[in-house]
Amino acid sequence: MDFHNLIFKEIEPGIGLITLNRPDRLNALSLDLLDDLHRLYDELEDSPTIRVVILTGAGRGFCAGADLKDERSKAEADQLHQNAAAHLFKVQKKFSSIIIRLRAIPQPVISAVNGPAAGGGMCLALASDVVFATSKAAFTPSFINIGLSGGELGSTFFLQKAVGSIRAAEILLTGRTVDAYEAQQLGLVNRVVEEEKLLETVLALARLMIEKSPTALRLTKEALNQNLTAPSLEAAINLEDRNQSIAVFTPEFTKAVENFARKKVSG
Repeated sequence: MDFHNLIFKEIEPGIGLITLNRPDRLNALSLDLLDDLHRLYDELEDSPTIRVVILTGAGRGFCAGADLKDERSKAEADQLHQNAAAHLFKVQKKFSSIIIRLRAIPQPVISAVNGPAAGGGMCLALASDVVFATSKAAFTPSFINIGLSGGELGSTFFLQKAVGSIRAAEILLTGRTVDAYEAQQLGLVNRVVEEEKLLETVLALARLMIEKSPTALRLTKEALNQNLTAPSLEAAINLEDRNQSIAVFTPEFTKAVENFARKKVSG
C-alpha cells in the first residue's frame, strides 16, 4: 500500500518502521497524514507478518502536532460554521482516534523520538508501548499555549500514568517543554541515546521482542492496555489467567518447555 505522508516498510523480518514523512512541517499532523495513519492501522491489524512496529519522524523532528496551516483542515473548519458538534465528529475525533487505534493494533509500538514532539506528537509518543529518544528530543504539550484545553489525545490519561498527577498537572497547565533528560528522569521515555545510535538501539529491542511467541506478544500488549484501568486486582488477574490459559496451548509454549527440559538434563 502506498502512502503520501508517511513511509512504511518491513526493515527486518517481523519489524515494521513507520516514518512520518512531512519533514518540511516537522511532520505535523495534516488531515491527509491522519488518513494515511488510519489506512496503515487497517493494514497492521490484519498483518500476519509484522509483529513489532517502530514509529519515528523524517528529518529533524518527530512530530510537531496538528498542522495549523493545513489547507484541508482550514477548508473543513470553514464548512463547519462554528458548529461544535460537527467539529467534534468530523475533526476532533479524527485526531483522537489515531491514539486509540495506535493502542489497539496488536503489535507493540516503540517510538524513536528523534526531535521535537509537540502537541499530538507528544501524545503519539505517550501512547506508544516503549519510548527511546535522542538528546534533541523535546516534549511540549502545546495545547494550552494556543488557547485549548491541556487535555487532548489522551494526554491527561497517559501523562498522569507516566509521571503522577501533580507532575502531569504542572506540565499540562503551563504547556512547558520537557527536554529529553528530564523526560527520562520523569518516566516519559525509557532511555536517551546518542542520535546516531537511535535506530540501532530501537532495533535491538525490537529483535528481542520478535524472539518471543507472537501470541505472547499480542496477549501481553492487550493485558498492559486493559489493566491500565482495571477496576481491581482481581479483574487484572482474571485477564492474566485467561491469557495464560490461551498461551499454554500454543506450540511455542510446548516447544519452550521442551527446550528448557533438554537444557536442564544436559546441564
